[in-house]
Amino acid sequence: MTSGALHHPDIASHFPRVILHRAAELGVDRDLLLEAADLSPAVVADPQARVTPLQLGALLRQVWLELDDELAGFGAAPQRFGCFPLMARQMVDSDTLGEALRYSCRFYNLTSHALRWDIRDERQTTLRLQLLDPGADEEHFLEEFVLLIWHRFSNWLVGERIPLVRTRFRFSPPRHREEHRVMFPGPLSYDEQGTSLSFDRDWMSAPVMRSREELSLYLQRLPDEWFIKQTFAGSASERVLMAIEECGHGLTLDQLADRWHMSRRTLHRQLQREGTSFRGLSEQSRRDKAISLLAESRLQVREIARRLNMTEPAFSRAFRQWTGQTPTAYRKSRLPPVGGSKPL
Repeated sequence: MTSGALHHPDIASHFPRVILHRAAELGVDRDLLLEAADLSPAVVADPQARVTPLQLGALLRQVWLELDDELAGFGAAPQRFGCFPLMARQMVDSDTLGEALRYSCRFYNLTSHALRWDIRDERQTTLRLQLLDPGADEEHFLEEFVLLIWHRFSNWLVGERIPLVRTRFRFSPPRHREEHRVMFPGPLSYDEQGTSLSFDRDWMSAPVMRSREELSLYLQRLPDEWFIKQTFAGSASERVLMAIEECGHGLTLDQLADRWHMSRRTLHRQLQREGTSFRGLSEQSRRDKAISLLAESRLQVREIARRLNMTEPAFSRAFRQWTGQTPTAYRKSRLPPVGGSKPL
């Protein structure tokens, strides 16, 4: 996990807004939570605003502590703070991902009064989630959050990104459905009989690669670790991102394949196995670079577009798709005025 990723405002304000609303219903001081997360009421209230993983992580961590509940108040009953680390220590001692996931299902089905897990191992492995009181999770935050954790923690255990065959939700498409495309790369479907994620059953035989020492460091970084896009050391995705950074955003898939002495098809398949694509990684790199340059420099928008190998109109359209704001509006909301103090 890079510190830069933690500070990029990549997350829709919908999520802190829902967390704050539920915590306030349960009697938690809203101002205390805003201060802990370094969030302003204006940002939380703005449907177009985005927050950083660091802010969302700080907010959720404070809610955990205030409620003594790892489900942040969205379950039928609290899950005492510390349950996830207890379960994760047993998972990391497992030989395979399948063994780890089956243990986690048994653990939560025995200890939780809020949710149930079920694994179906057929042509594909399907991990199904059932909330015992869906009414406590009206905005579906808990369902989204728990699925996200289980996919990303599984990725971390095996040291690779596990491609999702399909993610299903029991509810209708929400207003923030575009966030789901980032959270759960792959086919999405709504109004299903239940909420679940599916992946190739071969991953159940993948060895668990992590030690208890690595887990201790991982747990210290939670929940921030769950809110950034995962890359793994030595993965094709990480190498592609490094190559784009080194060669510039004009780099093409064919050029990179030639550089690495492999066919275009082979490189495409490696990225596909990791649940991504060259186009998606190139766009991710452009977005992160654009956000950094707008927030930390006074380069003109057309110069930033040039550095990203884009025309200014194309850059402005793309940036609005990424963040919901124009580059100029985004900069005004983030960049301190010359000779002035940092904006509230």
